[in-house]
Parts: sequence; C-alpha cells; structure tokens
Amino acid sequence: MLRLLAVFVILVLVISQNSAFAADGTQRAEIKNPRLLNSFGDVMSLNINAGQQVQISADVLNQQTTKQNFVFIVQVLDNDGIEQRITWFSASLNPQQSLSPALSWNPKIPGTYTAEIYVWDSIKDANALAKPIILKIIVS
Repeated sequence: MLRLLAVFVILVLVISQNSAFAADGTQRAEIKNPRLLNSFGDVMSLNINAGQQVQISADVLNQQTTKQNFVFIVQVLDNDGIEQRITWFSASLNPQQSLSPALSWNPKIPGTYTAEIYVWDSIKDANALAKPIILKIIVS
C-alpha cells in the first residue's frame, strides 16, 4: 500500500511539473482576437458586402513547452446553422510561439453568419488543443 502511494505521489509531481500536460486538453493552445482582414492584412468591420472576399483570422498560441502540430479550422454557418464553408490550415508551433493564420471566405448571399474557429491536433484525430471561438459576421 505504501509503495502504491509513493508511485501515485511521484506521478502527480511529474505531471504537475510538465506544462505540456493539461487536465483539459484544450489548454494546450489558445485562440484569441478573432477578426476579418482584407487582402492587405488590415482589420475590417464585421459588416461586409456579398461578393467581398475576406480573410477570417485569429491568433493561435502554443502554451506548451514542446513543439505542437496543429490544424486551424474555420467553419462558416448561416443564420439557420447550415454549413456554408469549412476550410483548414496545417502548421506547427514551437513552444510559446504564436501565429495568426487567415483563411479566405467570399460570401455570396446577404445574411448573418457565424465563423467558428477551432484548433485541433489533426483532422484525423480531431483532439481540441484550445477552446473554440466564434465571430459573428453580417453580410449586406
């Protein structure tokens, strides 16, 4: 019994010292500052015109002490929750490195849209590295 307790204590100490481990896997990365960009990389209003190409972007930070491969996913839903576009970008981040990927979208029909932004370890495994964020977009 004492041996089992010692193993448990050692395991807890090792895990708590490893910042790459998180009780909630979504703490391995952070997504923040969702925004629309024009073709020059300038921040735009969330009110755009149909037929206007924009870039949906956010900042992604690797909060670990190890390199992390990731997939930046943007899913655009219309006001009825129907998927209008889904696209992704694969890359890797060094420890504590950040990146601001941007994916293109060209809405054809006026309406209110929601861009859901995800960061997963891969498309195949689909393990979330960060809590998703959303961006409401109005197309005139």
